[in-house]
Amino acid sequence: MEPKCFKITMILALAIIIFLPITGDLTAELRQEKPGRPFYNVDREITIEGQIEDIRFEQRYEKRASFLILKVRDKNTGEVYEVETAPAWFFQVDLHKGENIRLIGSLAEVDGEQKKLIMAREMRVQNQTITLRDRRGFPAWSGGQGRQRKRGG
Repeated sequence: MEPKCFKITMILALAIIIFLPITGDLTAELRQEKPGRPFYNVDREITIEGQIEDIRFEQRYEKRASFLILKVRDKNTGEVYEVETAPAWFFQVDLHKGENIRLIGSLAEVDGEQKKLIMAREMRVQNQTITLRDRRGFPAWSGGQGRQRKRGG
């Protein structure tokens, strides 16, 4: 190996050693793997049917659009779930209190299990199925795995 080539190889190796831990932190940040912040877990998927008790918009993620948040009472158990759906701009369907809804989503318990949160993947309301995430949990509003953005509705 020539001395010039050896120097370049050493510089690249050092750069990788120095910057690899930083990129790991950035990757975790992008995936929002912070304590107390829920993520979509396909192993915790549940299906509930119930009635919409409340509708609100809330800024869930820093520097992101407001999300449509529903409060839904399960007709079978009577439990009330907070349902995180998608950014408000994603919807082309008007939802109303008192409407019946069927949800498939990932159950995440937050605040020491005081609040039950469902991160919705699919909603059936007004005889329409709205797909919010693919089967692996990738959001439809952000293009998922390389797909174009498509509004729900």
